[in-house]
Amino acid sequence: MKKGSTSNPQRCAVACAAVLAAALSFGPAPAGAQCAATSKGDLPRVLLQRGERFLAMGKLDAARANYARVIAVCNATAEGAEAHNDLGVVLARSGDEAAALAEYETAIAIDGYPLAYFNLGKALRDRFRRDGVDADRERAHDAFEVFAAYLREETALPSVVSFQRDELLEYVDAALRELAR
Repeated sequence: MKKGSTSNPQRCAVACAAVLAAALSFGPAPAGAQCAATSKGDLPRVLLQRGERFLAMGKLDAARANYARVIAVCNATAEGAEAHNDLGVVLARSGDEAAALAEYETAIAIDGYPLAYFNLGKALRDRFRRDGVDADRERAHDAFEVFAAYLREETALPSVVSFQRDELLEYVDAALRELAR
């Protein structure tokens, strides 16, 4: 395979993450957390959608700017968690692995944002493949387990997740097998 090319499972992961990032919004904000329009009057959901469009077009600086604006006004909310996760994707694509991992972990800490577990698992698995650090393998396995449990819940999943559920489960199950001791 040529350097820089991706295999079908990698393309699936990238495509699934992009589609999920574009459509997922989870739960209410934590008690007392409020998310207001920015000083320019932009609503956080609109900024997230703009960021996702820019991310899909490969305009990473524009995506980053939109996510930063959401974080500035909604950091400790569900929208803030989504923005941190999506900013992690931007940072990963920009080659800043450490910052991407920190953003995924922030999204998880805010409200357990499910897609952040998927992205964290992917990033840690990639690092384990590269560096062979067992702690990365374990953490990747744990993150994929949480995401797999989310996918297997009997509760209603967002339609974009339901639509890709089987493909996502196949990807995550393969990752869990690869990362098993």
